[in-house]
Amino acid sequence: MIEASADTIHVATLRSREPLSNPLFEQALSQRYLIFDAYVSGERRVDLHPLILSPTVHQQAVECAETTARLISHVSARAHQDEEEAQRYGFSDDVRRLARASWSGRDRSALYRVDLLWGQHGFRACEINADCPGGHNEALGLPLLSQAAGFWSGINPTAVIDKLCQELISLTQGHGAIALIYATAYAEDLQVCALVQRELQRRGATALLAPPTALRRKGKGLCIGKQSVSVLYRYFPTEYMEGQRNLSAILDAVSSGSVKTLSNFAEIFPQSKLAFARAHSLRSELSAIDQQGLRFLPQTFAVTDVPLAQLVAERSQWVLKRALGRVGEEVFVGSLLRDADWTQVLHKALDEHTQGEVWIVQAFVPQRIVPTPFGPRLLTLGAYVLNGRFCGYFARLTPDSHASHNALCLPVFVHSDSEREP
Repeated sequence: MIEASADTIHVATLRSREPLSNPLFEQALSQRYLIFDAYVSGERRVDLHPLILSPTVHQQAVECAETTARLISHVSARAHQDEEEAQRYGFSDDVRRLARASWSGRDRSALYRVDLLWGQHGFRACEINADCPGGHNEALGLPLLSQAAGFWSGINPTAVIDKLCQELISLTQGHGAIALIYATAYAEDLQVCALVQRELQRRGATALLAPPTALRRKGKGLCIGKQSVSVLYRYFPTEYMEGQRNLSAILDAVSSGSVKTLSNFAEIFPQSKLAFARAHSLRSELSAIDQQGLRFLPQTFAVTDVPLAQLVAERSQWVLKRALGRVGEEVFVGSLLRDADWTQVLHKALDEHTQGEVWIVQAFVPQRIVPTPFGPRLLTLGAYVLNGRFCGYFARLTPDSHASHNALCLPVFVHSDSEREP
């Protein structure tokens, strides 16, 4: 347990209170780091004042993220071996087929972003973004721009882009292109894939941007046009691929091992927030080390496993989430809602759950205030975990207990005792 202290986590103030008022920095956001959505509703969504973690806090965040990733991966693996377990997740047949293709093809590479809440007793993991996590542009660009703005008192622990590119290039085994698959209608998806493409090309790899429907069968593998593809970097949710006409070609290529994916399609199970509930339900069947890891997870249940009357009466103690909700959407924090609104969303979730759309409820984690130049804020610290190992951070600050696309993103550094802050 980490005791409360003013210097465990804080946001340092740069010499310039508005560093992004410098046109060179603001230009670098969009042109160098491809952050096209730096504003939301007229308000800045990113800033350069650095979030500072003490070494002890950093170590606990890494332990929490890596332990949670391992635990949820172990729990969700059961769904590949037990049909009854797999059915609990409510996935369509096409999604299940994609997951089986990666599992049978020994397609295992995975990038997770484990979202950590800074609570009264240290970090707790509230969910995992395992299917296609984002934040790459901010994770790369904000620390470098913060240093350019004069911050040199901390260690930058984030290397997610470098590690990701190394893994993708390794998966090609020296042949074929890396296809970066994304939803072409969304600029925020393009900014991630275009950044990864640029970094791959700088390292000598062939990298193509394409929608998932562009993939075609070529022998046992896949191609885009005349270019053979050996690896898919997928920034496109698995469940959105349902019904694609080229699905059989993708399934065959992945299940045969001819094409590797990152993240692999089997990560749709960890992506579901139901995996947190299953971890608690299967506690007695877990290894001793995994049982210890449950200390990092708030109590989580399928919405039907807690009496409605209890959820209504204990509104401030619960958070309601759609199991496959993304980017903070369809997350309802009981303490932020009125009684009538809370009851309404509970009934909606129960109706959808009975029709196959899975919802969960999770114990509310009271968060500690982080002092910042913008006033007191709450922290959701995204910790990247590539193939089980920590590789960086994506930090978001909010005035209340709900982080979504309008949260303020800051660079993250680990405090260095040998240097002073500006």
